Order: sequence, then structure tokens, then C-alpha cells
Amino acid sequence: MRITIDALCHKGLVRENNEDALSIGGYVLRDDTASLNADTPENGSFYLLVADGMGGHEDGEVASMFTFDVIKEKFSQHLITENNFEEDMLVLIRDISARLNRMAAEKGQLRPMGCTLTGVVWHYGHAWLINAGDSRTYRFRGGILGQLTTDETERGVTGNPNASKLLLNCIGGGCEGYLTVTSLDDRLFEDDVLLICSDGLTDMVSEEQIETAIGAGATAADLYRMACEGGGVDNVSVIIARLS
Repeated sequence: MRITIDALCHKGLVRENNEDALSIGGYVLRDDTASLNADTPENGSFYLLVADGMGGHEDGEVASMFTFDVIKEKFSQHLITENNFEEDMLVLIRDISARLNRMAAEKGQLRPMGCTLTGVVWHYGHAWLINAGDSRTYRFRGGILGQLTTDETERGVTGNPNASKLLLNCIGGGCEGYLTVTSLDDRLFEDDVLLICSDGLTDMVSEEQIETAIGAGATAADLYRMACEGGGVDNVSVIIARLS
């Protein structure tokens, strides 16, 4: 499958630093953009992932980068096996989470470093959706934007839609680091568009607005501008992947 990729990672308008990062087949972006084409391999791996360092926690940017460094290392060493992808990924993310928590304890952090993770991995002819936390992966098809992931959050005050959300799962952050892994075989087709993003986009821009924009051919930079127009109060990471 041929993928046309447009990606952006930016600190936004308010935050002093960028705790987000995104990875395109192991190439990590922060405070940068990228546009490229790629082919999903039949005998190997390729992935599109977004990690959001936990806002308000210490060293969120370290957590997101460390997570991508270890993922790249394990894939390059072929330790994510062809026939045991789901279990290998679960073990990998639990290990990264434990290592981040240990690093935070050694630093004496009161709020351990952590990050979310979401995206799609093509692995030896199969496609997989992975998710931990509340960054999101969407599929756009036939003019309709559908969220493939489920936000692992709850509202701080029951019944109050404006209450701050509480993150229930992440990598590090004092959590075990549970990863949801779902097969996307027979669920991705030619002309589908994948949107993988941090909540710096979805908290600022409604799904209806995103849907309309992607239908009109929006770029990652277009969605970033929309997030800024909505306030731009968080880091923003966006990957738009068009399948052909």
C-alpha cells in the first residue's frame, strides 16, 4: 500500500516547550514538519505514531522521546516478531512504562514522567491499531470521519461536561502502561485517510470541523492553524496519511 504522509509537530501558542513527538517509521519529529511517500512492506514494519508527553508532569518531552527511541530499537532488532505482534507490543509498552517510572523515581519526581501513544503499525503484511491514553487515530472515508481509538479518560466531576478530564492510562506516569492492540486487516482501503493526532488538535477543533477540512483536502498545517484559531493552548501533533 502506498501512503502519502503530511505531518506536523508544534508547541502551539501558549506552552513554553513541546512535550509532543511523532514518529514516521522511526524518524522522530518535534517542532518540525515532514511530507513524504512510503510503501508498507510485506516483509518488515512501518509505523505512524503520535506520543503526547503528559501536560503538567515533569519531563513529558523526555517520556515521549524515550518511548519512540525504544520502539525504534526493538523494531530494528526484529524483537517485535511476525507471528506474535500483539503480545510483543504489550510486553514492550509495559517495559517502557516501568523504565520511565523507575527513571522518575530516581529523579525524585512528584509527578512521574509519562506520555500517551496512538497510531497504526504495518507489520509483515498486517495492519494494527495501537493506543494508550487519549491521543486519537481517525479514519476518513466517504466524507465521514470516524474515531478508531477510544479515549481512556473520565471527567473530573461527574455530569459536568466542562470539568477537566482525568487520564486513566498512559505509558509511565505511574501507570503500568496497558496498550490496546486491534487488527485493522480488511478495515483500511484505497482512498482512506488516516488522521493521527494529539489532543492539542481535538480539544481546540470540533470533529465536524476536522471532517469538513479533511474532505476539502486540508494539510497538517491547515489543521494546526485551526487549532491555533481555537486557542492553541496545547502542543499540537498531526499526521495525515492518504492511502492508495
